[in-house]
This record gives sequence, C-alpha cells and structure tokens, in this order.
Amino acid sequence: MYIDLNRIEFVITDACSGKCKHCSAGEHTSVGANVDANAAITAIKRLAGKFKIGSVMTFGGEPLLYADTVCKIHATARDCGIPRRQIITNGYFSHDGQKIDKVAEALCAAGVNDILLSVDVFHQEYIPLEPVAQFADALVKYGIPALRVQPAWLVNEKHDNPYNSETKRLVKLFSDKGITANDGNNIFPAGNALKYLAEWFSPPKQLDLSVPCGSMPYTSRLDAISCFCINPNGDVTLCSISIGNIYKQDALDIVESYDPYSIPAVRAVLDGGAAGLLRYAETLGVAAEISDCRSACGVCRKTMTAIKDKSDAV
Repeated sequence: MYIDLNRIEFVITDACSGKCKHCSAGEHTSVGANVDANAAITAIKRLAGKFKIGSVMTFGGEPLLYADTVCKIHATARDCGIPRRQIITNGYFSHDGQKIDKVAEALCAAGVNDILLSVDVFHQEYIPLEPVAQFADALVKYGIPALRVQPAWLVNEKHDNPYNSETKRLVKLFSDKGITANDGNNIFPAGNALKYLAEWFSPPKQLDLSVPCGSMPYTSRLDAISCFCINPNGDVTLCSISIGNIYKQDALDIVESYDPYSIPAVRAVLDGGAAGLLRYAETLGVAAEISDCRSACGVCRKTMTAIKDKSDAV
C-alpha cells in the first residue's frame, strides 16, 4: 500500500472573510461550498480504524465561517483518539460578541487543542483586529490548550520592509496578552502574492525540473503518502491530484485502491520529476502555462491541472 496515513487535513471552505494580497490561493469570495460534516465524520472514523492518525487539521478559506462543521470534525477526531486537533484561522467570522464567545466555547468543548491565528499586516488590511482579539481572549478564557499567532513575512522575518514592521507591531499586541507567535511563514510568490507583491520577489531562476518527487519542502513522494487533504467538494487530494471523493466512495477504499504507478501522469513524476511530467504532457498535446512558476512543484501542479482539464473536456 502506498499510503500510510498519519494526518488528515480538511479545507472546510474556499470562502474567506478576507481578500489578502499575500494569499497564494488567489482571490476568495465570502460565500462558497463547505465540507459535508457527516461525510467527514464517516471518513475520519473509517481511516482512524485502520491507521494511527496523529493529527487532524481544519483550515480554508476561513474555516470558522462553518464553525459547526469544524466542531463536529474535531469532536470526532477526539473520540477516535487522534491526539492533535488543529485549526488555522484568521479569527474573523462574526462581529457579534456573543457569537464569537459561543464559537470559542464550542471549539474548546469539541476538543480542539491547537489554534494558529493568522495575524499580520496583510490580514489586517481587510480584517478588523477587535473581533480577532476578542476571539483570542475567549479562547484563553475557555482554556484552549495551545493558541499561537501565525504571521506571514514578506521575504523573511528579518527583512527590513514596511510590511514586516507593521506585522511585528500587530504580533506584539498579542504577545502583550501572553499569546506567543510561531515563526510564521514566508510568503510564497503565487496567486495574489505574485499579482500584488511581485516587486519584492527575486526574478525567477532557471528551475531544476529534474528534482525527485517529494524532495521539496512540505512534500512527500506520491508513492509514500502520510498526509492528504479533503476539499469542500469531497475530493481527496495529494499535492495537485485527486485520488477519489468521500461523497461517492468509502474513504478506506480510496486509500487501499490507490496505485500511483497505474496513473500515467503520476508515474511520469515519480520516474522523472516535473521534467518527466512535461515530457508525458507533450505526448498528450498538453502545454501548460508555466512561465510564472517559481518551483518544480508549481510546474507539476499546473501541468497536472492542464492534463486533467484536457481529459475532462474529452
């Protein structure tokens, strides 16, 4: 079997309460589909019965636009003995103080034990700080085991630019409350970030497309999977490919039937990296627009999407 699952991630919704200019996912809307809670619960139970799952994460978009679904997912993870139950959120889902308090209480009661709160100059350009701070205070009041600020840095944390200076000021407001900050993450040049912040990124270098699958940060080889993501439409995704849908198939069947070497595009990546995938795409008459890609993974994702689009159109 090519999947030994340790972690499940749920994109609760692609809808977001912000329109951040650093977002690698591009433009979001305030409305959108969301994960079906019952299907998610069934998937967690099935997978936890087979694998020793170490963590479940929910994120988005903004996951707490559908707080009830988030609570049901994490309560199920807790009941299945999954030790780490994590949310990434910008903390802005309501102006109503009573609702903010109620959601914070519900999350803690559902067993959420680690929350990463996205606070930085880019989020706060669109997201008012007051309800975010109120949400953080409520989480502390109800005894959240771990709450940390997760800032996004332009270039890197040490780079001297006005965006980072304002982010440091915002992070300090939370540190003054006793809420510490993670190292955060450096903004990746994709989506909105490439559209609005291109001047801060170095020009694209000649990419090494021969690097092996799974060698880039935060990736795994497609024949040695320990984590996958479930999208709002039910798709189970590994990097840029879908291997099934929990609304149509049993989650355990999806895992057990996955054979990367039976999927020509995936086999091409495993055998020859992104360069191998490009050669395979050429045999199909597929040419993805990859001129703005900053990594072999970006080339792989765009090419996989182009291959799928052509297949769907046939």
